Amino acid sequence: MDDIIRQAIHDFRAYLQRRHYAAHTLVNYTLDLQLFFATCPQPLAQVSFRDIERFIDQQYHQGLAPTTLHRRLHALKHFFDYLLEQRRVTGNPVKPSHMVRRGRPLPKALSLDQVRQLFAQIHHPMDKALFLLMLRCGLRVSEVVHLTLDDIDWTQQAIRIDQGKGRKDRRVYVSPDAVTNLQACLTSRPAHVPGTAVFWNQKRPHRPLLSTAVQKKMERYAQAAGITASCHSLRHTFASNLLEQGTEIVTIKELLGHASIASSERYARVSNQKVKQEYLRSMQKILHQSKV
Repeated sequence: MDDIIRQAIHDFRAYLQRRHYAAHTLVNYTLDLQLFFATCPQPLAQVSFRDIERFIDQQYHQGLAPTTLHRRLHALKHFFDYLLEQRRVTGNPVKPSHMVRRGRPLPKALSLDQVRQLFAQIHHPMDKALFLLMLRCGLRVSEVVHLTLDDIDWTQQAIRIDQGKGRKDRRVYVSPDAVTNLQACLTSRPAHVPGTAVFWNQKRPHRPLLSTAVQKKMERYAQAAGITASCHSLRHTFASNLLEQGTEIVTIKELLGHASIASSERYARVSNQKVKQEYLRSMQKILHQSKV
């Protein structure tokens, strides 16, 4: 890879960073671009759709998952769109026909028994608080690990989620059992946890907690419980529980932070107070049925 391409990738990464893309996206896109140009000897302006096709074939025959290949193609498309804006190239070699068709699996929620089995294995105060926030608030792993003390509104029993997926900030509400466990967790929070982070690396408290560490915790707990579960399973369970209790779809999407540009305008008409009332009403029923 020559210096011109290396500099272009560096500039593209800085461009994404200024637009508040997630840290893992910056890392993945950089690695994806480096991988492509390690196999493509062409100068930037001479990369063609045939080079993209050769890359797809190579990755496909290596047994790459469709989701990973799709991400790499998206990284390349976004990169060349950026170069096009900067007038460093005259066209984008990534075409719509290159995009990989992929099935979208249905979300898998945990049953009541599975939730009880899982949480029966979780005894550490921090882990229980962490996973309860996913179950009761529908938080993503990245949102949990980046949660700070300043994000918690104890008076309203709410949490502010800044720069979530899709860069749409939102406010979620915390159930009574999650509040209790979060308070218990914070009483044992080490003094040298970096910054105002709510959760910490248990082996090295001076280092931040990473999403991969949380996912590995879940794998261990699920295996001990004898069930199949992931961190995202808790988020799906949250949504499924609310839906089963009659919560409006609009409210669920608002709490999950799932919103395209068009749907954001629709959700904006739902008052924050209504979202809170819907959440508390449904969560009261859920807690009555599934104490953990």
